[in-house]
Amino acid sequence: MAGQDLAARNKRLDALGTAVTFWADNKRNDINSRVASSKKILKGRTGSERLAQASVQAASALVADSINDFLIVS
Repeated sequence: MAGQDLAARNKRLDALGTAVTFWADNKRNDINSRVASSKKILKGRTGSERLAQASVQAASALVADSINDFLIVS
């Protein structure tokens, strides 16, 4: 009896170990996928922020030039 109980226990532990490994692999893949997705979102966001900053700088330069031209002509 003790041998059968031990064998059954070992079988359940093996099944648990396999299940935990499977769960951990799936969880790791899910987390890595989310990280990659977040990095893409941030990269796109940074790109749009750079574009917005470039637009602000160009508009500021244009306004400064326009004011300068107005003051020189007047």
